[in-house]
Amino acid sequence: MQRRSNASVFMGRSTSYRLESIVRVVKRSRTGRVWTLLAASVTVAALLLLLAAPGCGRRLAQGRMKVAASIVPLADFCRNVGGDRVEVRVMVPPGASPHTFEPTSGQMKFLSDARVLVVNGMSLESWATQVIGKIDNPGLVEVEAGRAVPKARLIMAVERSQTGGHDDRAAFDPHFWLDPGLAVYEVNAIRDGFIKADPAGKDVYRRNASDYVGMLEELDREIAAETSDFTRRKFVALHPAWTYFAERYGLEQVGVVEELPGKEPGASHIAGLISDIRTHDVKVVVAEPQLSSRAAEVIAREAGPGVVVVKLDPLGNPDNPEVDTYIKMMKHDVDVMRGAMR
Repeated sequence: MQRRSNASVFMGRSTSYRLESIVRVVKRSRTGRVWTLLAASVTVAALLLLLAAPGCGRRLAQGRMKVAASIVPLADFCRNVGGDRVEVRVMVPPGASPHTFEPTSGQMKFLSDARVLVVNGMSLESWATQVIGKIDNPGLVEVEAGRAVPKARLIMAVERSQTGGHDDRAAFDPHFWLDPGLAVYEVNAIRDGFIKADPAGKDVYRRNASDYVGMLEELDREIAAETSDFTRRKFVALHPAWTYFAERYGLEQVGVVEELPGKEPGASHIAGLISDIRTHDVKVVVAEPQLSSRAAEVIAREAGPGVVVVKLDPLGNPDNPEVDTYIKMMKHDVDVMRGAMR
């Protein structure tokens, strides 16, 4: 909450005194005409004084700062940092993949009015650059949260030679929000973006971000404790979403079914993956609710008895109370994994 200036406090008290005086006069008046005229005067005076008070008209006109976030976890980060000062809308709806998403006309309209756009980056949202070029919003603050993650903590997704540059971040796996320790960097990047767009709220954003970072650090400790006694530590993933999670908690992602999202694997890739599952005694294939699990189920069945498919949600869903926040999503996924990995 912003502190009111002494001038605005005085104005509030003076206004209140004048209005009370007018009301007393109205109560002593005996004619309906006098009542009508004085009531109208009270209404007009109150409105003019309210609009004249420092900042009041601006707050009435603008309301909460509009923020667009590409995926549900980032939207949750934004709400935790912004609190009551922000209105956050998710671009990629629950159940959809950020890799293949296309924004609707309604979302384009929201973006044209937004003050901040938060994306993960690292080529996760291939649609973002094109969309930004189509909207007329020169004052939009763009936050690529993934840029805040130290390069030394990033994991390669493809060979550098395929990206055309030795420092092209498109070469790195973009799913680092699934490591709470790396999610902290994204939260702080969002904090800085909000302060740039709304300097008046800097103290709120800093305090909220600090509180939420503390919650993420506690989550990290809880997950480390939960995963430490997994009797099985190897798994195959539908697509490479869990690389950072595995790195953080000492697990091993032996392979992936879809090297590119939505692209079904060829026969040779499936055969090689089945061979790897048998060789490494993998018993868990991780699928996702946003993508078809058909290929994962075929591979698990062909790999032999005891291989199971479990669904972990890397994005969450505000309509599902089990995964409607980032922290609840991560705890839910660890619970599901625990049942298969012990």
